[in-house]
Amino acid sequence: PNLPDVDRVGIWLEEHRPREASMRIIHGDFHLANVMARRSQPEVAAIVDWELTTSGDPRLDLAWLLATSHGVGSFATRVPGFPNWRELADRYADQTGLALYDLAWWWTLACYKLGIILEGTNARAAAGHAPVEIGRDLHDRAVRLFTMAGNLIDGTVL
Repeated sequence: PNLPDVDRVGIWLEEHRPREASMRIIHGDFHLANVMARRSQPEVAAIVDWELTTSGDPRLDLAWLLATSHGVGSFATRVPGFPNWRELADRYADQTGLALYDLAWWWTLACYKLGIILEGTNARAAAGHAPVEIGRDLHDRAVRLFTMAGNLIDGTVL
């Protein structure tokens, strides 16, 4: 199956690349499943799963979190008390001092990268190297990520 807007998203990312980036150590796979919270109080106890650590712009970690938690049909839009994407981004900017004027680009990049990764498992499933049900589920998630990327490009999210 095809991914909606995959070519358009790739072209847009190339044509709208940020003029500047801040190179730091980044997590590389920053999403809620890699965050451990304290049982006794509402605070982060640890960030785990650092094997994809690299140097890059830390806005990509924020964008990856948004892509995995605040996309089309995501749980974060349905959980009472969970910060919306703007609250999360504002808190991130306050804590890091980074400007988020190009957040749409980073978020679109995260959707693009994760969508391609998920579609790879769908291709493996189609070739008989992964369970078909998992392939279908991950393809559906990839479609939602590319839909979100299209919405970001079109300005209907930010």
